[in-house]
Amino acid sequence: MIRAVLFDMYETLCSHYRCPLYFGAQMADDAGIDREIFLPLWRDAAREEARTLGELSLEALLEYILPRCGIVEENRLAALIRQMCQKRCQTKRDCLRSLHPDILPMLNSLKEQGLKLAVVSNCYLEEAQVIRQWEGSRLFDALLLSCEQGVRKPDPEIYRRCMAQLGVTAGECLFIGDGGSQELEAARALGMEAMQALWYMAGVEGHPSARKEEFPGLETPGAAVAAAGKALSVPSWREGC
Repeated sequence: MIRAVLFDMYETLCSHYRCPLYFGAQMADDAGIDREIFLPLWRDAAREEARTLGELSLEALLEYILPRCGIVEENRLAALIRQMCQKRCQTKRDCLRSLHPDILPMLNSLKEQGLKLAVVSNCYLEEAQVIRQWEGSRLFDALLLSCEQGVRKPDPEIYRRCMAQLGVTAGECLFIGDGGSQELEAARALGMEAMQALWYMAGVEGHPSARKEEFPGLETPGAAVAAAGKALSVPSWREGC
């Protein structure tokens, strides 16, 4: 029997593709730097890992990148870092203001069924700050964010920590995510029910997620409520979610 539903954050609860993007390419443009120079530094795998584990802040990353792109004058460097960090955080807030209209009804319906809810997300420090300030965060019993935990999906440890906080076993958990970072495979390997969130993929050209046929797909947030209700044998989910 399902007692808890664990969610991925980006492209599951919210999506970058429902508002203007502010990724490395857009940051390079803001700084007037050739993307071919900026992006290899921005996308470096070791620094990406350090950011995801909370070992490197956005400010520190830009302090490393920008001088290597020719921006060395102290006042300009400081102003540019401040501007880029503010814009990045604002974009993340915009993500959480541009939800699929059925996300909050879905979460409320799951809570009404007596289910515990959690977020298990790979994210950076600036994202974690925005997530914790989001009004929807009050609906969750646990927020397991990689940059705060020092561990990231698909490492089973982050799932185990979440289960410990919720007081549930893997067999009592449903994990829902878009499928990035091998999160669905890791959840299933632990013994969780794993389903793929598809609702943000529809009609978005170039979306980074792809359908995984080996996992049940959820076309709408209401389908997630239905799936949880079926696992509970409680037919109380709302048709309109």
